[in-house]
Amino acid sequence: MKKIILMLCLLAVSVTMYGCTSKEIHKDSGLMKITDDNGRQVAFSKKPERIVVLSPSFLELLEVLDGNVVGRAESTIARTPDFAKNAAVVGFIFNINTEKVVELKPDLIVAYKGMHEKYIQLFEANGIPVVVLNLKTYEDVKHSIKVLGELTGQKEKGIKIAAELDKKVQNTVRKLPKNTKRVAILHSSAQNVTLEQENSIAGCVAKLLQMHNIVQDIQGMAASTGEQMSDKAPYNLEFLIEKDPEIIFITSMGNKNDIEARLQNDVMSSPAWKSITAVKNNAVYYLPDELFLLNPGLRYPQAVEYMAEKLRGQD
Repeated sequence: MKKIILMLCLLAVSVTMYGCTSKEIHKDSGLMKITDDNGRQVAFSKKPERIVVLSPSFLELLEVLDGNVVGRAESTIARTPDFAKNAAVVGFIFNINTEKVVELKPDLIVAYKGMHEKYIQLFEANGIPVVVLNLKTYEDVKHSIKVLGELTGQKEKGIKIAAELDKKVQNTVRKLPKNTKRVAILHSSAQNVTLEQENSIAGCVAKLLQMHNIVQDIQGMAASTGEQMSDKAPYNLEFLIEKDPEIIFITSMGNKNDIEARLQNDVMSSPAWKSITAVKNNAVYYLPDELFLLNPGLRYPQAVEYMAEKLRGQD
């Protein structure tokens, strides 16, 4: 009799363990697992009904997916959609009020990769699931809309929106001339000037438009040494002159007067600056913050069209 009881217990344990690993059982029981952009598996027993976003960049995506946002972080330049204006403010994007977040009793927190990892342990200790998503490149936007679509019970809608974005972007790309332009993307703050790489927002848009970002050569050198690259590279006027970009785009962050002073001191005051093809042809363009400083999200096609318009103007 003891042997029978032992076998039944073992069978029960094995069934339980199988239920924790089998996708079929997860589906039947309603358990949903999401792998976020940090490679973490986050489980949900039901569709989240109370969502807090730690970056306003996610709001537009959740709006089209009918997500119920009860809390949101603010930034100085991000636009808040009407549907989220009554949601509680949980601090600024770089300084989250964790107590306020916990008070809201969310069943999902959407965090920005590379920015909010320090809060994960605290929130999970309070029983709140955190999904970390990257939202910088165009591929990130399409991926995030699909993940959030699954979480909000709008999987098919998320897939459809991603396909519509692709259609709009490709329509712009198809109208471009086939010749590839050399491009440099300068990023200026009050502190310094850098060059943007392909994994920045402006760099991603330039890549979609099949421009040759001169920083690719720096990336190649870094790859040969195994060095990790961020979305910025050091600015070097000699390198800029050597690669001689045909178009220069400028993104900025901070007070406009301080930025212009920094650009004038570090870049434009040099006589060599005027020898660059882009400068000689008046092909130096400032990119709008709302499309190129924060992720444009569903407005990525607008960012692509904005840059494409400047590109067409040079042919």
